[in-house]
Amino acid sequence: MSRFTGMVAIVIGGASNIGRATVRLLARDGAKVAIGYNSDQAGADETVRLVEADGGTAFAMKLDHADEEQVRALIDRTVATWGALHILVNNAAGTSGSFLANDRDIVNMDADYWDQAMRVNLKGPMLACKHAIPHMIAAGQGAIVNTGSAVTFRGDTLRNAYAASKIGLHSLTMDIATTYGPQNIRCNVVSPGLVLTEMVRTSLPQDAYEALLAENLVPFVGLPEDIAEVTCFLASSASRYITGQIIVADGGMHVHQCKIGQA
Repeated sequence: MSRFTGMVAIVIGGASNIGRATVRLLARDGAKVAIGYNSDQAGADETVRLVEADGGTAFAMKLDHADEEQVRALIDRTVATWGALHILVNNAAGTSGSFLANDRDIVNMDADYWDQAMRVNLKGPMLACKHAIPHMIAAGQGAIVNTGSAVTFRGDTLRNAYAASKIGLHSLTMDIATTYGPQNIRCNVVSPGLVLTEMVRTSLPQDAYEALLAENLVPFVGLPEDIAEVTCFLASSASRYITGQIIVADGGMHVHQCKIGQA
């Protein structure tokens, strides 16, 4: 039997890249998967097509995951369609180049941008957990995996709002694990480092890519599938004794002194 047979999952931010790889792996291993997406309908439709081509079951639904009623509607539809909810993956975040271009140091931070970053990166996952957890309790078990970021383990002159929101996600994860663990609900974070997403492929300058690759302890940059494997492990019964943890999947980039600029 596949590890997710008979289980129902929601992946918010499942239209492409890490989210798509996670949806496909969950579905291949037996889960029925609901996909929440914000703007990339074509990507979400393609994810559903790929799942169905593999023999799996999925549907996609547009939502602003920081809007409580829209989150409730996705979760209600999922449970009405398949009868339960066991897995939630909060993968959506403000990571587009145009959005992150406004994420500056604190003195130059626009307060409205800060609020928007917190809304997208922290309020959204909170709302999804709020409405998913009661269904998981009813099912007798639940696994929540939040997508963090390895940028939280080093200071930076930019991306201050993004990093702060992801640190908040770490705290939220530990609080959920503490509060709902006795009801067999687990909550963990997977924190990716540099991953070869479409944005990295198309937007990151080659010299910047090579400099970042040089910081990895392994001789390659991870793929979305590498993060999906960690996410699905944390969603599975193989990790049933792991909760409240931050699992870093970054090729070792953040465990050693930065070499960039050294002779």
